[in-house]
Amino acid sequence: MSQAVNPSIFRQYDIRGIAETDLNDGFVEALGHAYGTVIKRNDGRTVTIGHDCRKSGIRIADAFARGINRAGIDVIHIGMAPTPLVYFSLYELNVDGGVAITGSHNPPAWNGFKLCQGTGSIFGAQIQALRTMIETQDFEHGSGRIERQ
Repeated sequence: MSQAVNPSIFRQYDIRGIAETDLNDGFVEALGHAYGTVIKRNDGRTVTIGHDCRKSGIRIADAFARGINRAGIDVIHIGMAPTPLVYFSLYELNVDGGVAITGSHNPPAWNGFKLCQGTGSIFGAQIQALRTMIETQDFEHGSGRIERQ
């Protein structure tokens, strides 16, 4: 079953939308599954996740981690953390990528994802490829674990 996707939330440098509508649990888990698939297809095994202090952050981080795990990728959940700390974790924890869940400068009802593969940002065509993966259900499958640090 394919997941409904609002194409306007897939931007040049991030994915951003209204937390309780655009970023519902079904969509967020599918996005995590697509992201985990990208990591797995590039021989990765572990990623970090951190979220900002928005009310929707924990829910979104948990759903995203479940999706990543469905691709067979492990998650190190670093909890509430500013984006630079998530970027620091890419180097300090020797992982294959990471995601900052943050609404950034947007109003409180919004949230979003800044995605990294290795230590580099995913952007442009790579973000649009995630959307296509969700729409076509082009996923790897496995089972990963979540560790909290």
